[in-house]
Amino acid sequence: MKKNITINLCGRLYQIDEDAYELLSQYTETLRNYFLKQEDGKEIADDIEERIAELLDDLKAQGFEAITIEQVQEIIMQIGRVEEITSEEKEQADKENAEGSENQEKADNIKKPIEKKKFYCDSQNKMLAGVLAGCAQYFGGNVNLWRWGYVILSFLWWFFNGGGGLFALPFAAPIGNLFEIILIPFMLLCIPLFLLPVLPYVLVAIIAPSTKTAEDVLRMKGKEVNPQNLAEEVTEHTLNKDKNSKTFWDIMVGIITLGLSFLLSIIFIIILCVFVAFLVASDIVADEFMNIDYIELVPFIKEGIIMCGILLIANVGILLYCCLHATISSLGKNTPSMSNKQRLIWFLLWVASIVGFVGCTVYTSSKYAKRYEIYRAEKRIETDAYTKAHTHNGFFFSDKDWEFFQKEGWMMETAKNCDRYTYSGEYMTGEDSVRYLDEHDEYNPVIYTANKKVLAKPGLYRLSAAVRASNTGKFIYIMTSDSIIDNDGNVEQQEDEIMIREIPVNYNVGGNIWEEVKEGTGDPVVKELVNRLPTRTRNKIRAANNGQGFGWSYIYINNFRVNTTTWITYGVTTDEAITGDPASTGWFSATDFVLEKIGN
Repeated sequence: MKKNITINLCGRLYQIDEDAYELLSQYTETLRNYFLKQEDGKEIADDIEERIAELLDDLKAQGFEAITIEQVQEIIMQIGRVEEITSEEKEQADKENAEGSENQEKADNIKKPIEKKKFYCDSQNKMLAGVLAGCAQYFGGNVNLWRWGYVILSFLWWFFNGGGGLFALPFAAPIGNLFEIILIPFMLLCIPLFLLPVLPYVLVAIIAPSTKTAEDVLRMKGKEVNPQNLAEEVTEHTLNKDKNSKTFWDIMVGIITLGLSFLLSIIFIIILCVFVAFLVASDIVADEFMNIDYIELVPFIKEGIIMCGILLIANVGILLYCCLHATISSLGKNTPSMSNKQRLIWFLLWVASIVGFVGCTVYTSSKYAKRYEIYRAEKRIETDAYTKAHTHNGFFFSDKDWEFFQKEGWMMETAKNCDRYTYSGEYMTGEDSVRYLDEHDEYNPVIYTANKKVLAKPGLYRLSAAVRASNTGKFIYIMTSDSIIDNDGNVEQQEDEIMIREIPVNYNVGGNIWEEVKEGTGDPVVKELVNRLPTRTRNKIRAANNGQGFGWSYIYINNFRVNTTTWITYGVTTDEAITGDPASTGWFSATDFVLEKIGN
């Protein structure tokens, strides 16, 4: 049931229902605004209200307790006739009557000249800002066709111009490597291209006025602004307005902006959390989330990153606020949409935040790049000094590698594709502290030769070693040098003699040392070497790697003959010049070398 209210019009009280009151209020306000622009307009408006009051008195005298919207419509149609309001139009009508009653009917029906259309954003039929609804009014056509056409053309533009990938660019922090720094000018060029279908809509929405009064609607439609047309427009708009439900487009806008609000809320929370985390722990966040290669440089650019974060939060925050406002105004009942002034302010703030973010990012990246060059120069000096201090006989050694080589008396002869010379862990007993010769490269052939030299007297010798490997092509070797020393101390030349033995491939499981300890291998030399080990060591070998062994094997070169006192060189190698086999990838380990005389 409609609620009745009491109104005061020209000092008289009337009962009128809500819908009728809204229609009457809009009509009187529209006509008053129209006539106030004219000379003596206030008196004309007062006369109109007085005439309305007289017509309401007539209805009241007829016994109507409350005025309905239908009765207000009848009053408007009577009051709205031009010839009953302005004396100028009355004089024109009298003049036409004097010219002859024959032309009277035609004169009454002559339409006023249609005014030139003026472009407005149609606020009565808007989905977002009413731009496309205004285009439909100005250029003609169905507003839904304009909307779908705009969506399809925008999608095609984005698809064929690769715009989809640019969504992430405003939220990236392009700091930390050269590729991302170069990407910034690309962003500055591509973002306007990406936004090209959107910018005209936004600019028109900001610049073009929106329809706020019935006069604006008439100008948008190209109709003459007069009391009759104003009355028709006010009546039509009021009758078509559904106060209890939203239009389909309002609901669609509400759903779309609600989804965007949810997505932007997640992005906003993530950015805010990362920003707060950066303030608390700059080094960790820079390393984990911001892809800054050298976190030592973070203090030099921290202020710039903080400013970028603030501008990024402002950017997303503005979008989030506008989407939430659009959602509430589309789905809510009492929240009006933003005015053009508000839209312009928020748009300018949003653009300012983007420009500020990109500019601050460029500045911070430039500052980082300059500091990075200084840092690289400093590191280069440090690295050169460190490399020089750790280079021995033309080979770079780590501290642990050099300490092992010095302690055990090893010499490095060749090294290529070698990132280390020794290793610790997975020793045959399972002890991690034992260090041994080792190399590993899964992708490049390893060329590695480490040896020792001893002065040997004539006799038969045996070289043994504990070894393991993942690939073939790894050997132990023993050879005489290219000179001998006679009893008088003179050096005599002789041909080299060399013997090699390939390391068996057991990876890091099993091995004949582990097998000998458990069950025996039948090899007397292996048995002899294993029996030399203390009982406690053999027990550790048996239990190593959960009872599976670590792949270590004893290999040996037997009966190497030395005819006269000379230097013997022995060690481990993968060099094709010594082994005759091409170098291979993979790894090997070698330790516990023993050169012993076994006969004369």
